[in-house]
Amino acid sequence: MANDGNDRDKNEFELPPVSDSAMAQLFRGELSRSDTWRSRLDNTTNWSLTTTAAVISFGFTASASPVVFLVGLWMVLTFLLIEARRYRYYDLWIRRVRLLENGYWVPLLRREPVDPDAIRELVNLVERPQIQLSLFSAISTRLNRAYGPILLVLTLTWFVKVYSHPQAPEDVHEFMQRASVGPVPGGVVTVVVGLVVLVFAYIFASSFFTRAPMGELRPLPRGRRAALWESFYRPYATLAPRRRGRRPAPPSSPPLH
Repeated sequence: MANDGNDRDKNEFELPPVSDSAMAQLFRGELSRSDTWRSRLDNTTNWSLTTTAAVISFGFTASASPVVFLVGLWMVLTFLLIEARRYRYYDLWIRRVRLLENGYWVPLLRREPVDPDAIRELVNLVERPQIQLSLFSAISTRLNRAYGPILLVLTLTWFVKVYSHPQAPEDVHEFMQRASVGPVPGGVVTVVVGLVVLVFAYIFASSFFTRAPMGELRPLPRGRRAALWESFYRPYATLAPRRRGRRPAPPSSPPLH
């Protein structure tokens, strides 16, 4: 009877095995979360595109003021900050999905042991969720993906509006007078716009030299022997390796009698 009690107490503290169905449910839940936050990113980008189209359509009318483009620029920057915050949350959920894929499903498909480091990192993220991506990295990534061309178009259209309506200015002083916004002199407005352009141009350029977040898709490395023009229509094209020798001829079958 004592042995039966010891076996029962031992079995009570045994950990239940983690089944593939439980991991599949976990993977499905994390994938649903990441998809939800990804759709929120698309919504913010659509707001920015709609605002830009409306500002350009209304701003080039004869009676419109160049202030319209500055308001549109401010709204797009606000959408960029909102989307950067949402992107940080999206990176949190897609990071879990990547850890599940790399640490559990890929070894399972390859008939290999589960990666303990990836599973340990996944457990830490599930136990204590913390945002891993910095705000600077989120802004630079979204500028690279969508907001860089939008801000460039708004800045150029503002300059064209100030310079060409109703006619080209005779000197720099006249251009500064047109760029003024109420009591704010045109020189101050021009300097602020120039600083904003320089700051976001630096952030946009830095996105090409920093490592992409874990949730971003990375292109396959191109071969060294691929031609330069192939990168425009075949970005991952590589040439077949050269054969050092001729393939030996297959042995001839014996004649049939």
